[in-house]
Amino acid sequence: MKISLVGLSGCGKTSIYSTTLGGMSPMETSMLDPTIMYEVKSHNYLGLQVSLWDFGGQEKYRQSYLETPKLLANTTVLILVLDLHHPEDFLKANSYFSEVYSAIKNSGGDPRAIIFYHKYDTEEYPKSQLEENLAKARELPFIREIDPESFITSIYRQEELSEVFRQILISDFEDLKESVAHAQKHLMKLNSKIIVSDVNGNVITHSIKGFSTGIQLREDLRDYILSCNVLRENFLSDDSASFSAVSNKKKLQLHIFSFVLAVLIMVDEGAAIDPPEDIDTLLKDMKVFAELIIEASREE
Repeated sequence: MKISLVGLSGCGKTSIYSTTLGGMSPMETSMLDPTIMYEVKSHNYLGLQVSLWDFGGQEKYRQSYLETPKLLANTTVLILVLDLHHPEDFLKANSYFSEVYSAIKNSGGDPRAIIFYHKYDTEEYPKSQLEENLAKARELPFIREIDPESFITSIYRQEELSEVFRQILISDFEDLKESVAHAQKHLMKLNSKIIVSDVNGNVITHSIKGFSTGIQLREDLRDYILSCNVLRENFLSDDSASFSAVSNKKKLQLHIFSFVLAVLIMVDEGAAIDPPEDIDTLLKDMKVFAELIIEASREE
């Protein structure tokens, strides 16, 4: 899967990547430098190989992409990022989006076009003005012409933005989408704190109130999953395995299924304990989910 992020300079493309697939907090993105030319980031999500192209938005670079269409070739998903804080640039962005889309289509591509109405940040920008800018953006000629799928986004609504990326990444796999939806409903019935991720630490769903770290687990949990996965592979010689860690205040269980899916179950001291049969049902469902992931990666 090739995802191309395009937009004018400063519209927030790199920050979008950094707070979802890059594991950064919104505050940390203020230190990011403008993208020079373009950057390609490879990412493994649920066994699917994702290539994300972050195209710098300065004018000199924008023209070079159009003059070198092979850079845009094979784009599976075209994400158009429009900065809602700068309505004076809407028409310029509209022309650029149209040219990029036409360049891909003219080279034989058929990308899934998605627009992010980005920087819907009400902390430093009047909400009434944002709403006015959003209404104006939706009436841009190119947007009305192709009617792309759209999302209102902000890096400060990190969990929502990460959910958007999860939807995009598994959108072509109906069985995966259904399994994620089923898992989300199941988790809401349990008392334990549970995170379902792939073995690379990419979060699929969870049941922890207030949990928001983007699409990736924090580094220490990713390292724990990696270490256990190495033990599974080298010492247990099995595709699936379970690990436990216990202290006076917390119990942690990690279940790895078919070497691709990780289920973290955390129980605090004094917390309500879920019936074992409910946890067993969840784990059986996750085993089936892992098998679907492997099948999807083969199809890709």
